[in-house]
Amino acid sequence: MRPETDEQFTIAARAIATAFLDRFAHMHLSRDEVANISGAALSEILAQQLGPFGAVERLRDLADTLEQQVLKDALDS
Repeated sequence: MRPETDEQFTIAARAIATAFLDRFAHMHLSRDEVANISGAALSEILAQQLGPFGAVERLRDLADTLEQQVLKDALDS
């Protein structure tokens, strides 16, 4: 299924995240190990799809988006 709405996009992203988290739980990894492997895996996927420079730009865009969401949540609470 190709996600065509924001809701479908969120469902797809959470399904992939859940699969990864389940696998990490079976591996008995620490939170730090999970974060390191997840970041490396995401970087590898992006680099294979977008090339190294495209991956760096996409990671910057993601970081900016996450920062905006965190700051908005902090201000709203």
